[in-house]
Amino acid sequence: MASIRLRRIGAGVSVHRIHRAEHSPIFFGPVGDTPQSHFDSPDGSYKVLYAARKLETAFGETLVRTPETPYILSSGIEARVRSELETTRALRLYPLIDAGVSAHGLSFTDLHGVNYLRCWEVSAEIHATTVADGILYTSRFDNHRCVALFDRAADAIAETTKKPIAIGAAQATVLARHHYGKIFVES
Repeated sequence: MASIRLRRIGAGVSVHRIHRAEHSPIFFGPVGDTPQSHFDSPDGSYKVLYAARKLETAFGETLVRTPETPYILSSGIEARVRSELETTRALRLYPLIDAGVSAHGLSFTDLHGVNYLRCWEVSAEIHATTVADGILYTSRFDNHRCVALFDRAADAIAETTKKPIAIGAAQATVLARHHYGKIFVES
């Protein structure tokens, strides 16, 4: 692997999650060994927590998913809550935002596509060969930063005093329409 300088997010920085209501705000997944999301372990040997620097970005990454679909269903939103976490120490993140992408023989098309096979392989390589706490990447929907934290960084994040809360129809409508050009549909 090419030598890449790790990026840092300092202690005391807020990150946002939109996650299934039955999971804790600090949930490293998936349940079981089968990878499901962007940078999951291909063999289940480690778990990953996904968060975004902005609430709007977390909404897009979690609920927009397929850009060609013009709507977001209330049933998807009702199954989730929004949470805020805070870094308790500086995070060391492997950047897949610039040259780090090409260093792995990837393009942004690979990173932003729906086939995660190569992303899982790269995640495993980064996990095995670096001291990174996780991966810094760019949202495929709004160009803002997201993090995929490996479970070895569980000590680096904590819940804030803000408890998980449901996303109401009014907020979902604003996030869907104004940020992503989608229609919020009661289902």
